[in-house]
Amino acid sequence: MTIRNAPADAVEVQLFGGFRQFVPNGTLLVDTGDAKTVADLRREVERAFGDDDNALMLLKASAFATDRRVLDDESERFPSDEPLSVLPPVCGG
Repeated sequence: MTIRNAPADAVEVQLFGGFRQFVPNGTLLVDTGDAKTVADLRREVERAFGDDDNALMLLKASAFATDRRVLDDESERFPSDEPLSVLPPVCGG
């Protein structure tokens, strides 16, 4: 979902579970720039977390999803017209 008053290439990513300790409101605005694939989006989210090793470890084990499905393949293009979420592992993975 694109945010009003945000750059056209920014998307809102919903965060759940353990990510709330890093982003209490559960929403991360990510500048996608030239990002087209799930792998590209993952790199942009990594950049947003900076050097927070705990957040980066959690992100590495997490999946990206829309409201309808998990985006399994890192080479898959992420939809820019659907809400996006990062889903942390449940019960250890």
